[in-house]
Amino acid sequence: MTSGRRIILAKIAVSTLLGTAMAAAKAQIAAQGPCIGACKGEIVGILVGIAGGSAALGIGVYYAIHRDRSLNGCAVSGAGGIELQNRGDQQTYSLLGETAGIKPGDRVRVSGKKEKKNSGAPRQFLVEKLNKDYGSCTAAPASP
Repeated sequence: MTSGRRIILAKIAVSTLLGTAMAAAKAQIAAQGPCIGACKGEIVGILVGIAGGSAALGIGVYYAIHRDRSLNGCAVSGAGGIELQNRGDQQTYSLLGETAGIKPGDRVRVSGKKEKKNSGAPRQFLVEKLNKDYGSCTAAPASP
């Protein structure tokens, strides 16, 4: 699922939750009858609870959508430059961007983002940062 769709679904979920919570709070306030100063604290408590729940939901949705964008694997020299054989999904990515610190034969972890796949073109990963260099690969990587 694309991140745009995830954001739309998250907004719908938050709106639905807030609408349901507000309706429940209004129903509870209406059931108590008229306030004579004593229920103002209860109203504030309900509103603080709704705000806290919304904040927790928002933080949860943020971390669900913005997960770690990194690859870990062996760097090899390819036809188009440096490539990374990812250990996670067993795919080979052509590395673009900040690749100056990456040497063929090293096992590295890089962060960035996957580029959209064009039909017929190799997978590409735009490197924003070299997170860690683990040294040499333990086994010689297979050529693609």
